[in-house]
Amino acid sequence: MRFLVGTYTHIAQAPSASRGVYLIDLDTTSLKASILDSAQVKNPSYVALLGNNAFTLSECGTESLLHSIKIDGDKLRLTSSTDSPGDDPCHLVAMGDKLYSANYSSGSVAVIQIDEGGTLGQVKQQQRFTQHGTSRRQLASHLHNLAVSPSGKHVAASNLGGDCLHLLERDDKGMLQLLSTTMVKAESGPRHMAWNACGTRLYLVTELSDEVMTFDCDGHELRHMQTLVAARTPGHGAGDLHIHPSGKWVYASVRLVDDGIALFSVGQDGTLTRKAFYSTGTHPRNFAITPCGTLLLCACRDKNAIELYRISENDGTLTYLEGHDITIPLPVCITII
Repeated sequence: MRFLVGTYTHIAQAPSASRGVYLIDLDTTSLKASILDSAQVKNPSYVALLGNNAFTLSECGTESLLHSIKIDGDKLRLTSSTDSPGDDPCHLVAMGDKLYSANYSSGSVAVIQIDEGGTLGQVKQQQRFTQHGTSRRQLASHLHNLAVSPSGKHVAASNLGGDCLHLLERDDKGMLQLLSTTMVKAESGPRHMAWNACGTRLYLVTELSDEVMTFDCDGHELRHMQTLVAARTPGHGAGDLHIHPSGKWVYASVRLVDDGIALFSVGQDGTLTRKAFYSTGTHPRNFAITPCGTLLLCACRDKNAIELYRISENDGTLTYLEGHDITIPLPVCITII
C-alpha cells in the first residue's frame, strides 16, 4: 500500500526538518515502511488525489500557493504552482477537471480548473461567507473542510468561524450553488466531516467543543440529529473524523490536552453511540483508514511519527502496533493512494 504524507516545513515561524510531501510504501503484512521520494513544498498541510496527480497547498497566509504533483512510479515530480485564490487554504478536493479549496482565513470556497496533464489553471469561482461566532477564534468565517456526498452532487463546507455548515450543490460544469446554511451551537467550531455511503447522514467533529454531531440530509438542507462528546478531557482541539469502510463505526481524533481517538458505533438510524477512547501520540491532527478497513494510520504531528493501529473486524476496536511507527517530521495529512 502506498500513501502520501503532507507535513509542516515551517511551524511557529521556525523551519523543520521536513521537505514537504512524502511518498511512502507500506507492507501491510510485515508493517515495514519505506520512504520512496519527497517533493519540496512549503507547509503542505493537505494533499488531494486524482488519478496519478496529487494536489497540495502551501498554507502560508496571504502568500499561500496551490501545487500539482505527478506521481510517476516511485517518484514525485512538482509540475505546476499557482497563487491560492484564498488565504491559508487548508483542505482540497479534486473531482473531474476541478479542484475545490477551503480557504481558512479568507472564509471562502474556490473552484480551480485542472488542465490537461494535471496542471492548475484558472480560478473559475469563489464563494465568500460572512458568518462569525462569539469566541476569539470566530471573529470571521473560517472555512475548514469540504465533504463531497457519495453521488458527487452535494458538497458540505464546515465554517469554524461561523459555527455553521453550508450545503452546496455541484452543477454539470462543476460549479457550486449554495442551497442552505445550518447553524450549530455557539462556540463549537465545525472542523472535519464525512458522509455515510447513502449520503443521508453527515458526521461532524467540532474543534472548539470536542464533539461529534450527526446530521440528516434531505438533499436540500442539513438537520441536526445528535451531539456526543468525543474528548475524554476537553482540549478544544478536535482534529479529524472518518467512517470505517464497513459503515459500522466512526472515529474522531482530539488534541491539545488528552490526545487520542474516540470510537463510535453507528446505529440503524445513523445515530452514534460512544464506545471507547484510545490514547495516541502527541497531536493527532489527521488519520486515515485503509480501504480494506484493517489498519488506521494516525499522523501525530508533535511526535514526528505516524502510528499504526489494527482495527478489529468484530467491533472496530483499535490495537496500537507498538514498534511500527513511521518516523517523519511533523506529519499532518495522510492520503492513501
